[in-house]
Amino acid sequence: MSHIFNITHEVLPPPMGNIEYVYNDEQIIIVDKPANMLSVPGRAPDKQDCLIHRVQKLFPEARIVHRLDFATSGLMVIAQNRESHRVLSRQFENRETEKTYVAKVYGQPKQQSGVIDLPLRCDWERRPLQIVDHQLGKNALTHWRIIEQFENSCFVELSPTTGRTHQLRVHMQAMGHPILGDELYAHEAAHSMADRLNLHAKELIITHPSKNGRMAFTSTNEPF
Repeated sequence: MSHIFNITHEVLPPPMGNIEYVYNDEQIIIVDKPANMLSVPGRAPDKQDCLIHRVQKLFPEARIVHRLDFATSGLMVIAQNRESHRVLSRQFENRETEKTYVAKVYGQPKQQSGVIDLPLRCDWERRPLQIVDHQLGKNALTHWRIIEQFENSCFVELSPTTGRTHQLRVHMQAMGHPILGDELYAHEAAHSMADRLNLHAKELIITHPSKNGRMAFTSTNEPF
């Protein structure tokens, strides 16, 4: 039986570090987002501090292209103008970008690598939770492989083909190996093994909006 923990914070915990600016030119900005930071503002007045607002203090025309969950750290690309935003947004919609995450998960998978193909949808009664639904869910595909094994956990590489909300978190939970520190989807043992969600966007490959060449970026941070 799977367990889901839905914890609502009255006050969001502070970011675990500062925004690192990995690269920027006239078209794009690559940032390394710390954990516990919103990508975009929320509705409440106390949810206005977020990555895009902080970036816009240095780059006023910056526009968000995609998001990482509040608890997830790692690489994001931000557009510097309207045209770059249009081009980059289309790349994400057409699945022309490549994203690789690293995570620490509970237990030891029986195989060294594999593919998780489970459709997902929002659990509307318990938003923002997502669930596997073979009838109404949207297709979601994740490639995974073990990088390093420990006594009660392992370090894995996750490469999503699709970009569904909470995809990696739900897929690993459905596999029986929830991500450590996940307060939404991990059982108590896995949740208590880390003080943050152990999920980090490690690599990002895009096509530059104006130069048209492929550009690959790798986070040098060791977040957990």
